Amino acid sequence: MYYVGAIGFMATAIGFGLGGVLAVFFKRLQQKVSTINALCTGLILGLVCLEIAPESIYLGGKTIFMIGFLTGILGFFKIHEISHKLTPSTDNLQKDRFIQTGVLLAISITIHNFPLGIAFGSSQSLGISKHILQALILHNIPEGIAMFIPLFLAGLRFKMFVIITCIVSLPVALGSIIGSVIGMKYPQLWAFIISFALGIIVIVTIKEIFIEAIKHSSFTYALVVAGIGIVIIWGYMTFV
Repeated sequence: MYYVGAIGFMATAIGFGLGGVLAVFFKRLQQKVSTINALCTGLILGLVCLEIAPESIYLGGKTIFMIGFLTGILGFFKIHEISHKLTPSTDNLQKDRFIQTGVLLAISITIHNFPLGIAFGSSQSLGISKHILQALILHNIPEGIAMFIPLFLAGLRFKMFVIITCIVSLPVALGSIIGSVIGMKYPQLWAFIISFALGIIVIVTIKEIFIEAIKHSSFTYALVVAGIGIVIIWGYMTFV
């Protein structure tokens, strides 16, 4: 039972780790913050629209999805308020914004990783296949990129990179253990949790990332680069 949690944890950590490594390279383009933000917007929204949202609708239906999604948007404002207390304040306003964006994404990703772990654990009745593990790893790479870019731009150290990766991966481990025990007996509950997290992710992406891209460029430029990000995710999901 516990080995399933360990595998889920390792697969998620590997995915986020790879995303973090790629984020280091994007960090070198700090002078192109608008491009990075717009690209991350496309990556996240593409992942949400093309993969995670359809899975949530499949599990619980459109009504549960909409209720969870709208609840997540409302929940964002409370989490946003809490994040102000959790994130340290510096004399650099831009750095503070990077930290807060990273924290908000980390919280929302952590929330939606739990039901993903449930899905992974409950699939053990079919056997652990390398295809399931591959999907779990690849799914977290773009999320790792989007989450770690603002944190690296804020000066995140390697020690905190490892700690955050472990924290975000733990819900998958816990969910995998629970899923292996109870299976998918409550699909509507998991669908609600996933859509709740999606509501948070989408509003964080638009409010904290896309708006920043527009401020440092233009709406048209940000929209085009975000579109490129969506195309990248589409190609990533189609051919990888």
